[in-house]
Amino acid sequence: MKTLTALTTIGVTLLGLAACDSKVESARKEALESKADALENKAGTVRKDAKADADNLAKQAAMDADAAKAAAKARAEAEKKAAEETAEAVRKAGDQAAKDLEKKAKEAREQK
Repeated sequence: MKTLTALTTIGVTLLGLAACDSKVESARKEALESKADALENKAGTVRKDAKADADNLAKQAAMDADAAKAAAKARAEAEKKAAEETAEAVRKAGDQAAKDLEKKAKEAREQK
């Protein structure tokens, strides 16, 4: 019976010692935990930076679209103005041609 008690005590003691982490094991676990924390922090920073970059790109795209829209509007207005000026020049030329023809017609009548 004493042998059984002694063996049980030794077995429980060995199990207790095996269950306890050594200082080296604790240091290793702490180092791994620190590394994991650092990686999580880095992931958060990368995510934050990516979001900021995406927001900046979206803002730039909106500004580019607005600039393109303004440029297209300005170009359309310039083309409209040029067309109106051309139309006015054609009207003036037509009016002058008509006046010249009327003058010739008047001169032809006066020659009679």
